[in-house]
Formats: sequence, structure tokens, C-alpha cells
Amino acid sequence: MTPFDLKIITPEKTFFDGSTEQIVAKTTSGNVGILAGHSPYVANIVSSPFRIMIDGEFRTAAISGGLMKVSQQEVVVVTSAIEWADEIDVARAERAKALAEQKLKENASRKEFDRAEQKLRRAMNRLVVAGKK
Repeated sequence: MTPFDLKIITPEKTFFDGSTEQIVAKTTSGNVGILAGHSPYVANIVSSPFRIMIDGEFRTAAISGGLMKVSQQEVVVVTSAIEWADEIDVARAERAKALAEQKLKENASRKEFDRAEQKLRRAMNRLVVAGKK
């Protein structure tokens, strides 16, 4: 496969800046695969596994949502958080899941409920990517 440039940026750091042959992401419209030469495209990414093919092998990361912009030159992803599967702190993710589930059971405001639901989705995604759920 023909490689293309991929840059993934978080508020804290550049998570990935290099060459890839393919990426697979879950957008608000469903799963999308990107190869070199893809037509220009912009999409919202939802909390999900994010797959990057490096040297013919997929690596999976847990992304907590973001924006992807595909151009003829490169793909740029901006996200609040992303981490490789082998770097996920499973115990921390399990604690976050339990806390979010507890918060969802409380009589919270709509804003608090939505925030807890978002935290639960992120924790579950991290556990799935880490192979624990």
C-alpha cells in the first residue's frame, strides 16, 4: 500500500507524526477507512478504537473523540485524548467506569448525566482497546 502522512495532536502533545498505509476510525456516520489518495474529507470521530497501519501491521489506540481532516497531502486528527492499547492503565479505566456508572444512578442534572455518560463511554472504550472487556 502507498503510505501517507498522519499527524495526531492532543492538547498535551503530538501523539503520532509519521507515515501510515491505512487508518480506520469510527465517525458519527460510521466506520471509515482512509488510504493514500483519499478525497478531501472532514469528519467527527467518536470515542472508539482507532487503528493505524504501520509497516503492514495495525496498531490500535483508544481515542476519545475528535476531528479528522483528510487532504491530498496528509491526514490530521485533533483529539482531547488518545493512547496506545499497551499503554492503557486498566485499573484507572475500571475505576473511571465504576465512578461513571455510580454517577449515572444518581439524580443528577442533565448536564451531569451527559458528562457521566461521556466518561463511561471513554472508560469502556479504553477497556475494550486494552482487551479487558
